Amino acid sequence: MSGLSLFRIEPGSKSWTRSARFFTPSRSCQIYLVGETIAELQIESRDLAMPTFERIKYRNVLVLFLPVLIAASLLAQAPKGGVKDASPFSSIVFISSRHDTTLTSPAWLTASEIFIMNADGTKVRRLTQNTFADGFPALSPNGRRIVFESNRLRKSTDPINWASLFVINTDGTGETALVTGNSASWSADNKHIAFHASASGTGKPITLLPGAAAIDSDIFILDVDDFLRNKTPAKNITNNPDAVDDDPDWSSDGKTIVFTSHSTSDDQNAPTSAEIYTIDASGRKLKRLTNNVEEERAPDWSPDGKLIAYMCRRGAKREGRPATFEICIMDSDGSNQRRITYNDVPELTPTWSPDGKQLIFHRAVGGPGQFQLFTINADGTGEKQITFPPGFSGFANWGLAN
Repeated sequence: MSGLSLFRIEPGSKSWTRSARFFTPSRSCQIYLVGETIAELQIESRDLAMPTFERIKYRNVLVLFLPVLIAASLLAQAPKGGVKDASPFSSIVFISSRHDTTLTSPAWLTASEIFIMNADGTKVRRLTQNTFADGFPALSPNGRRIVFESNRLRKSTDPINWASLFVINTDGTGETALVTGNSASWSADNKHIAFHASASGTGKPITLLPGAAAIDSDIFILDVDDFLRNKTPAKNITNNPDAVDDDPDWSSDGKTIVFTSHSTSDDQNAPTSAEIYTIDASGRKLKRLTNNVEEERAPDWSPDGKLIAYMCRRGAKREGRPATFEICIMDSDGSNQRRITYNDVPELTPTWSPDGKQLIFHRAVGGPGQFQLFTINADGTGEKQITFPPGFSGFANWGLAN
């Protein structure tokens, strides 16, 4: 620790508050200690924009708590659950079958759970505890909540991949049901989610794939807390009966949503008309970004808003089947489209790292549906596998978590 100050002691009605500021080479913090006696002192740490040094006397008495400062600095360097206002850190949420290694592919997708881990693949923690299929988790920008989909509310007559949306805190508490829908993404203000759902409310998934849309699927926006308080319904912002709209992702400035859309008359198992569009959050200014005869899916906006990563069918040609999905990137206006992965197996659901330098995606390792997670630099270099058996892992979202 390269700088310290002495404590300010202030009498309270039942306790004293002692505060001090210090800095380390990497960060600055203010430490608050509250309690009637030294044994009862509680430590909280809060980052400061700039380090400050001060000596404040109370009744001409200087009190020095060097050991407490050292302990507090350690807490600040490695935030734990007991430290309030800890800064969010780079984390990955994903689904996995590692909780039940008897599950085989593709059955594991019907019993997957939500997990969270550090960005390097360490400290894996399970968040959901059930026997249903949980999928497509997405971290809120402030790192406090996760929205995901689950088939736990489906009726026995519904397809196995019929899903509803839920929210849960990043520590696994506060799990709450929202509305029917799939593939949700958070707004920049942490208040709203965009997702796709049946416009009529009665449409069923058109394929058996996870997150599949209904034939009348549109893009909706829901104010999460307003819904929880007042049951205010979601707003349909695309409202296009001639197209299947799905896979929305919100821009980092909260103004625009990118999504895919294809014709209701297309082959729903391999729609060559599936293109990428943007629309503003009010439902205006629709713009088409891709224009070709290959299917594009799962667009994901970079944190700085300049790039969009997506799945593109430009991989190996297979007899009687469409080409495999690879990862492509384009500028946010649709220009400069380029492919960054090259192999004979599908690369699926890419999402950006918080610093915009890398992507995470899943790939089958050992056979269809035997997914594991990989990271790759935005220029296509540095590919690295970060999850391994037992169990399968996929459908990741890279963001920040407290």
